[in-house]
Amino acid sequence: MSKDADRWKIRYEDKEYPYDTHTAALIAAIKAAKGAVSHGYAAEVLVQGIDGKWRTEWSDGDQR
Repeated sequence: MSKDADRWKIRYEDKEYPYDTHTAALIAAIKAAKGAVSHGYAAEVLVQGIDGKWRTEWSDGDQR
């Protein structure tokens, strides 16, 4: 997830999806990541901070 002007966007399967709020983007990103996990893939949700650094917001951990 990253901030783009006044919106948040997530990138999933090489496509970008815009959301009006951080919360809406985070919920969608976690839902997509959980879907990937359910199909046997490793997944995590990274959020880019205002400092430009990425942090893990959610990871599959032991969910596989």
